[in-house]
Parts: sequence; structure tokens; C-alpha cells
Amino acid sequence: MTPDAKDKQILALLQLNARLPTADIARQVHLARSTVQERIKRMEQAGLIEGYAVKLNADLLPKIAIQSRVALSVKASHFNNVIRALELMPEVLSCETVSGQFDLMLKAQTTSPDKHDQLVERIGELNGVERTESSIILREFFKRSI
Repeated sequence: MTPDAKDKQILALLQLNARLPTADIARQVHLARSTVQERIKRMEQAGLIEGYAVKLNADLLPKIAIQSRVALSVKASHFNNVIRALELMPEVLSCETVSGQFDLMLKAQTTSPDKHDQLVERIGELNGVERTESSIILREFFKRSI
């Protein structure tokens, strides 16, 4: 499914506020409420909208989290097993394949520098992991979603 201009307007509004009432969306995109509901349902069924999430205000949360990026080189024959093992680690928030000198890029979150070191050690000990390199995120200036 390829979203048309109205679908893109609806998606942009939902990205700003996923709880925005359908009637408000309809007014802003100049469509009937029922048409907007049908479009949203169609985009959900097509998999374009995968779900809805809560966006937390990081400034109001306790500052106990250290986020980092961890790059991994992995033997090809162990690739899927490494991914499955990483998926079981709650500190690993995301895992992506990347181009370049590394095979995987992780986003991780721990509660202290010591916990970060322990996590990187555990990852490095996984069968098939050849090399790790990590960087702690010091400050996030902005974040966009697609």
C-alpha cells in the first residue's frame, strides 16, 4: 500500500499525537470522520501503522539511564544465534544490521557505567561475536520518527 497525500497528513497528525480524536483529524485534513477511520483501519491492516506508543518526557523521569550504541562484528555462521541471544537481554533496546566494518548496531540502556561494561562483556562473550565497540550517548539534541 502506498499512502496518498491525505494518508500522509493523517499519519503526520498521529505521529504528533496518537491519541488525537478522529473527529479532530478529520477537521484538520478536511475529510469525514468515517473516512478518516476507514483510512486508519486500512493503514493498520496493511501494516503501515504497526502500533501506537507512549512518548515519555525524559526531563521528568529520574536520570538513572545510560544509553549507548554497541557495534558488533559477528561470524556469519553464528549471526542468527547472536541475534536471538541479544533479544533476551533486556538492556538491548534495538538491534540492526549495518554496512561498514561492523555487522550489527545495538542501542542499549543500563543504569550505570559499571552495568554498561558488564553488558558489553556479556555481549562480547557470546559465541560468534568477534569484536565490540561501544559509545555512550552523552546528549540527544533531537529525535525524529519517520
